[in-house]
Amino acid sequence: MSRQLIKHEGEVVRVSGDRVFVRMTVNSACGSCGARQACGVSESADKIVEVATADASTYSVGESVEVALASRAMGAKSVLWAYVVPFFVMCVVLVALHVAGVGEGIAVVATLLSVAGYYALLYALRSKLEQTINFIIIKQTR
Repeated sequence: MSRQLIKHEGEVVRVSGDRVFVRMTVNSACGSCGARQACGVSESADKIVEVATADASTYSVGESVEVALASRAMGAKSVLWAYVVPFFVMCVVLVALHVAGVGEGIAVVATLLSVAGYYALLYALRSKLEQTINFIIIKQTR
C-alpha cells in the first residue's frame, strides 16, 4: 500500500505560538465533475484547520501551504468518530425508545438530542482527540 499523503492546499490566516491556522477551500465530490456548472449541486466551503508545529514561527499570514493528515489511519479514525459512531448512537437510541413504547415525536427529539450530546462530548474531549489525530503542514515551493 502506498504511503502517499492526501494533501489539501491552503493559505495561512494566523500564526499563534506553536499553532498555524490554515484556510482551505473544501469541494464536494462533485467539484471535479465536468457538468457541475449546469447541475448546480456542487458546493464548496472554507474550513480553518489548526496545525500544531514547532516551526510555526517560520510561517507567515498569506503564505500558501499544504495540509495533510500524518497517516491514512488518522483519516479513518476521524471518519469513525465524526460519522460512524454518531450514526450508531442515533440508531440505538431510536430503536431503544421505540421498543420502550415512547411516542414517535418524543423518540425523534430524544434521538436528535442524543446525537447533539455526542458531538458536545467530542467537543469537550477535543484536546484528547487532538493528540491522536495530527495534521502536518508543508511549505509550498513555487
